[in-house]
Amino acid sequence: MKILGIHGIGNHRPGESHETAARNLSTAWAKYLGADNADVHVVYYADLLRETGGQSGDEDLTDLTPAQEELVLEFLDAQPAEPSGRVPQGLLTALLRDRLAALAESRECPEWYMQWYMARLAKEVVSYQTPGTVRAEVQRRLSEAVELHRPDALVAHSLGSVVAYETLHRTGTPHIPLWVTVGSPLALPKVVFDRLDPAPVDGMGARPGGVGRWANLADPGDLVALPAKGVSRRFTGVVSDEHVVIHQGFKFHHAEKYLRSPAIARLLATVA
Repeated sequence: MKILGIHGIGNHRPGESHETAARNLSTAWAKYLGADNADVHVVYYADLLRETGGQSGDEDLTDLTPAQEELVLEFLDAQPAEPSGRVPQGLLTALLRDRLAALAESRECPEWYMQWYMARLAKEVVSYQTPGTVRAEVQRRLSEAVELHRPDALVAHSLGSVVAYETLHRTGTPHIPLWVTVGSPLALPKVVFDRLDPAPVDGMGARPGGVGRWANLADPGDLVALPAKGVSRRFTGVVSDEHVVIHQGFKFHHAEKYLRSPAIARLLATVA
C-alpha cells in the first residue's frame, strides 16, 4: 500500500533541506503508523512558511503581526466556552496572554507551551493563507507528490488538511481512493473555514472530486479540531467522522498520537 502524508504546524526542521526533512518525517510516520509493509512518503513544507514569513526561532506573542493577532483572537473565540470567569483587560498582547493562560489552566497545560503553540499556529496559518507564492509553492509540492506516488491513501494532519483540501480541488489531481484528515481545523469558523479556496457555497464545503472516500478523525479535546463533528456537518461527502481519544496531558494535537491510533489503522486496512 502507498501512503502519502502531509504534516501540520510546528514541523520546521532547521538545518535540513526539504528533501532530507521529508525523508526523516516519512521514516517517523511509517513508524507511528506501524506500516512495515507500506510505502510511506510525507510532504514537507514548513520551510516555506518560515523563510518567506521571516519568522525567527523565538515564538513570542509580542512579535505577532496584526493579522496574526487577529487569528489568535478568532481561535480563542471559537473555543466552546471561556475557560474562566476572568475579564481580560489592557493592551491586545496582554489580553491574548490572559486568555491563553486561562485556556492553558483549563487544560492543565503549561502557559509557555500554550503561548508557543498559538504563536506558531498564527504565524504558519497566516503565512500559508496569505495569497502569493508561498501558498502556491506549498500546494505545488503536494500536487507533485500525489502525481509521483499515486497514493492509495492520503493522510493529512492539522494545517496539512487545509493544504490538501485546497490542492485536491484543483483540476488534474490523480484519483485518491482514501483521504484521512486528522486533527483538522477545516471547519473552524473564521480562522479556516471562511478563508478556504474554493470558498464554501451556502455554508457548505465539499469533498474534492478526485477523492474516493473522505474520513475524519478528531480528538474531542483537540483545541484545533473544532467544532465537534464540524467536518461532517460543514462538508458534503464525508463518509465517517470519528471521535478518537489520543491526547495525553497537554499533547492535544500531536500527529504521532493520531497516527498510532487503532482508528486510523482500521481505515487504512480498508485499502490495504
